[in-house]
Amino acid sequence: MSPYLRYSPHWLVTLVISVCAIPSKSQADDWARFRGPNGTGQSAVTGLPLKWTESDYRWKKKLAGSGSSAPVIWGNRLFVTSCNTETAEIFVQCLDATSGKQLWETRFQSKPYRIHRRNSYASSTPVVDGDHVYVTYASPQHTYLVALDHQGKEVWRRDFGRWVSMHGFGASPMIHRDKVVLINSQQADKLPADAEPGSSRAIAVDRLTGKDVWATKLGTTTANYSVPCVFSLDGRDQLIACSSAEGFFSLDPDSGEFNWKMPAFRMRTVASPVLEGNLILGSTGSGGGGNYLVAAQIGDQGAKKLYEVNQAANYVPSPIVCNGLVFLFSDKGIASCVEANSGEVMWKKRIAKGFSGSPVATATHIYVMDEAGDVVVLAASRDFEEPAVNPLGEDSRSTPAIANGCLFFRTDTQLFCLESTATD
Repeated sequence: MSPYLRYSPHWLVTLVISVCAIPSKSQADDWARFRGPNGTGQSAVTGLPLKWTESDYRWKKKLAGSGSSAPVIWGNRLFVTSCNTETAEIFVQCLDATSGKQLWETRFQSKPYRIHRRNSYASSTPVVDGDHVYVTYASPQHTYLVALDHQGKEVWRRDFGRWVSMHGFGASPMIHRDKVVLINSQQADKLPADAEPGSSRAIAVDRLTGKDVWATKLGTTTANYSVPCVFSLDGRDQLIACSSAEGFFSLDPDSGEFNWKMPAFRMRTVASPVLEGNLILGSTGSGGGGNYLVAAQIGDQGAKKLYEVNQAANYVPSPIVCNGLVFLFSDKGIASCVEANSGEVMWKKRIAKGFSGSPVATATHIYVMDEAGDVVVLAASRDFEEPAVNPLGEDSRSTPAIANGCLFFRTDTQLFCLESTATD
């Protein structure tokens, strides 16, 4: 038995290993947030190509600016952000998802500020529902959350004040029922001597009006960028998130109060947590290495660590779970396959120079973009198979989206739509 699995039998809540925890069809038709339904990155679509050529794209679109945010889709409307790298102006574009035709564009003025060379002013992915698309962006003086209707008109705007991080902004909102939730994690350590530390909070506002619902103070160490997911236990939802200060933590979505915390991470959390049954997986790291993934079991008293994956673990890309297996894509270009319930490594292979975007998956294959702009397609299997590689022709640090039987890829300045070949 692994030393990480020495826990009391009464603690273990039975781990339900599903075949790629596929969302229902009604959910699968939309891709409303970063990595789709509940941040799983998974879709029930079939017939997506594994290898393709330029002539196979349904459409291609040159974007108004550059960036690394992911597209989101509601019905036949696709929403994507980009920026002017010189002025920091933010562009929100709405496209017809079938044709790629632009329906409208809305612009937000901002001011340039220091960001990490691998970051962008447009790295935050919007979230969308039937009424609005919700966009976040920031500068040192402002942290904005803005709601636009589906015609591009601003409905409400919130400014949560200063943003403090040496790396720049990158927080993406999510929706839980009638609330928009944003983890506003900022930096306090390793700042210049004259810099005022930031203040971190988890924030929930009414999705229709933007009015405060709750705000929960979080520990402030280094800025973290992961997006929460929703876990249900005994019929009650929890918002599960992770950060360097709290580790894994659970919030009551109605009140914002902490349900529990579990120390887990020594460094920054950029990747978003994912669930597999009662298992929660999250990772931590730095540009200098030392990355590791933590798996913890959630029970009625909180969460308990099961194991760590310390070699070739992911830092910026989020993990994905499929067929009872966890697939990791490291920033250095190494892919790994790990047994979800034990942490045993099935295989580990270098397949690219580097990854920043996160993977998405169907029931059989995983799609992830490397930083050179190649779409790498891997079998979601415990046995390694050589991946298919499909070049897009431009660098990318973005994450694909899957909706309406199509795959959507975003490079720095372009958007691509690839259609399923399934006939049913």
